[in-house]
Amino acid sequence: MVSSINPLYSYYSKMRITGFASGLDTDQIVYNLMLIERSPYNKLYQKKQLAEWKRDAYREVISLLKSVKDEYFNSLKPATNMLSQSAYKTISVVSSNNKVVTATGSTSAVPGSYKVKVEQIATAAKAVSSSGVTALLKSSENITAADIASAAGKSITVTLDGVSKQIVLGNYSETTSIDEVKNDLQTKINAAFGSGKVVVGVSEGEQKLTFQTAAGATRITLSSGNSNDGLQYLKIDSGSSNRLNTSLTLEALATKFANQLTFDENNELVFAINGEEFRFSKNTTLSSMMSTINNNQKAGVTIRYDEVTDKFVITAKQTGKGENIKITQTGGNFFDVSVDGSGSGASGINVITSVEEGKDALVIINGETIRRSTNTFTVNGVTYTLHSESNEIQTIDVNFDVDAVVNNIKSFVEKYNEMIDKINSKLTEKYDRNYPPLTEDQKRELTEDEIEKWETKAKTGLLRNDSILQNIVSKMRRALYDAVEGVGISLTEIGITTGSYEQKGKLVIDENKLRKAITDNPDAVMKLFNKQSENYPSYRRTLTSEERNIRYKESGLAQRLYDIIEDHISTMKDSYGNKGVLLEKAGMEGDSSEYTNLLYKEIKNYESEMLELYEKLIEKENQYYQKFATMEKLIAQMNSQSSWLTAQFLQTRGY
Repeated sequence: MVSSINPLYSYYSKMRITGFASGLDTDQIVYNLMLIERSPYNKLYQKKQLAEWKRDAYREVISLLKSVKDEYFNSLKPATNMLSQSAYKTISVVSSNNKVVTATGSTSAVPGSYKVKVEQIATAAKAVSSSGVTALLKSSENITAADIASAAGKSITVTLDGVSKQIVLGNYSETTSIDEVKNDLQTKINAAFGSGKVVVGVSEGEQKLTFQTAAGATRITLSSGNSNDGLQYLKIDSGSSNRLNTSLTLEALATKFANQLTFDENNELVFAINGEEFRFSKNTTLSSMMSTINNNQKAGVTIRYDEVTDKFVITAKQTGKGENIKITQTGGNFFDVSVDGSGSGASGINVITSVEEGKDALVIINGETIRRSTNTFTVNGVTYTLHSESNEIQTIDVNFDVDAVVNNIKSFVEKYNEMIDKINSKLTEKYDRNYPPLTEDQKRELTEDEIEKWETKAKTGLLRNDSILQNIVSKMRRALYDAVEGVGISLTEIGITTGSYEQKGKLVIDENKLRKAITDNPDAVMKLFNKQSENYPSYRRTLTSEERNIRYKESGLAQRLYDIIEDHISTMKDSYGNKGVLLEKAGMEGDSSEYTNLLYKEIKNYESEMLELYEKLIEKENQYYQKFATMEKLIAQMNSQSSWLTAQFLQTRGY
């Protein structure tokens, strides 16, 4: 029979075989004897269990206070932070035309109607290639009569803007001219994609086919159709296109540009944009090169390849007037070095002869002309975002959002009531002494469901009339009704009062009265809650009692509640080296107080005493078993002697 006195220690750890001689259930007898012996140990076990439950109950309150702090005293949540202006001065802004201008308002915005005319939006400086950068898609060498004859009946795949069609070449012979091949291809491509999208031609003075897009089409790619490949006879490499493949390396693209790409003596491209130097090897892909430029903050530009126009577009990241794009090529010929209009011929593959200068935003607000380098700017607490120019005057209506403020205060009061209700429930729960913690021996006789029901009752009332919790509730109720120095209104005057006696400090809101107070005197309502102490504006654990009293009188209601919460759950130490009251008592998971609190020390003391008693119980148990072993030995001897005497008696009787 195995029993567990405590999860930390295993009782009856030895396997024993007993009762052979006597027939007695020795294990059960010893177990019953030990029940009395274990009584002091079980009392310690129960005290330890109560201490653990009490610690957990305190931690529930800590979590509750922390949730209030995280939601309503969190600087990262200004809309619900009862210590910020945003919770009491919510501004709603409506634009008459969101396509032209939108706006938002801060707490400093002045309600009113603003007339806005967007004469010019801010633009960024831009540089664009002066012409297409990709080489014409054409045969790499002259097509011979033999090539034409060999191409007869072969197929190629034509891909136009992502749509692929297979084209079968005609029944050519050595007498077929390249013009006839051109016409045949033109007819079949027109049939496949529609007329006018692709122009097939013959290079002047050469026996080479050319392919160009037109009528809105962008990219044409020629590739081998199948094993019946006709491209080889047209002298065109499979995968050739009239547009760049940005995933290829610079080296692979060198001959794909209209002007062949060249590198410096180190096989690098070297250029500077706005004074920031870039170096790229032959093995760098074009997409990687552009990504590197775009991610460089000092260069301050973005570069992209426009497949539609077959040009590179370089745009300054900052809008507004000024010299925001300056390019200098020092190695290779990716850029034409001139961006000032002088030009340097067509030596570069990306010839840029001028830069389109950026523009400042120009807007008239209530008759005042305002010039800004960006399309988003703030004037008198209103942040405007310009989207497009318009000859019409737009209206921006800025209003104080009373509904939002009412809802913020209602939400806060609801959370406060929830907090007070939960703390009060722990203070008023009755402790039933008829349900002490179960010992391990008692648990052995019950089902899991029975244990759970018992322990639910055993855990109730552990914090009944607890002085720490009573202090929290008392301080919070007082904080809400003590006058705030420098504020001419009270909580009652804005429609927030204490409920009935049975509600034990919970607040009740007269919404109409609250709404009127916010409408009539929003600043006073705000100060009632979030006014900062002039002498001690910040909560500090090191404030003296006198300093705290001054801060209390000068602080708004929300400030006071915040201080009370911090006094109990702060992880910062005060001048005496103590953290918040509840953390000192029960600790908080994830904080050092988890293992340095009073209840933790109490639990560890119980465990130490239990271990000492446990060792004595083991010794006592062994003594009982030794006595029973001795008895079994004597009984075995007696049985042996009895058997011998019986045998002798039977022998004398002649049996």
